[in-house]
Amino acid sequence: MPRALRFLLVLLLAGGCSRMPKIIILEDPLTAAERVELGVAYERKGELDLARREYERALRKEKDHFQARFNLGNVSMAKKEYGQARDEYLRALEIRPGDADATNNLAWCAIFSGEEIEDALARMEAVVSGPAGRRPVPLDTVGVLRMRANRPGPAAEAFREAEKLCLEADEYSREPMQVDPGSPGVVSCPEDLRSEIREHRGELLKRFPAPSPPPALIR
Repeated sequence: MPRALRFLLVLLLAGGCSRMPKIIILEDPLTAAERVELGVAYERKGELDLARREYERALRKEKDHFQARFNLGNVSMAKKEYGQARDEYLRALEIRPGDADATNNLAWCAIFSGEEIEDALARMEAVVSGPAGRRPVPLDTVGVLRMRANRPGPAAEAFREAEKLCLEADEYSREPMQVDPGSPGVVSCPEDLRSEIREHRGELLKRFPAPSPPPALIR
C-alpha cells in the first residue's frame, strides 16, 4: 500500500466510516534522496527558496544527509548569504570530514566574504596534498586563497599546476579512447574553467606586478 494513502488506515482504525477521527497524520511519501532530487530541480530553475525548502525537508527525514546539507550551502552561496553558507558547509564536513567539494565551496565563502581566509587556506592545502586535490578546480581555489593571503609565489605555482593539468586533459582528448575518462588519472577542464584560471592569473599579476629588470649598464 502506498505510504501516501496510509491515512485511510487511520480512518478505519478510528472506528470505520461512521465517524471521522479528530487528527489525521499524513506521512511524507518521498524519501530524503527524492526530496534532494526535487530540490536540485528547483535550484536549476533558479527557484532557490523552493530548493531550500526541499533540502530542509530532506534533513528532517535524515538529519545526516550530506548532499542535502551541501546543497543548502550552495543555495545560501547563490543568495550571497556567506555566513549561512559557511555554517552549512561546516556541518556537511562534520558528516563527511575532508570532503574536497565541501571544502572547496567553504573556501569560496571565505574568498567572497573576505573572512576566514587562513582557515580556508589550511583546509584547502590539506585537500590538494592528497590525490583528490590534484585537479584544476581545487588548485585554482588554492591559488586564489594564496593570493588573498599575500603569497604571490605559491599562488602562481598553483595556477601553473592547474593549467598543466588542463594541458594534460587536452592530450587525453587527442589520444584514441584507450583511457577510461572516469579514471582518476583523467581530469575535466572545460573552457569556462580555463578562462577562470586565466582571469585569476591576470588578477595575480595586477596585485603583484613583476619587478622591472634593472637598467643595463652603459659602457
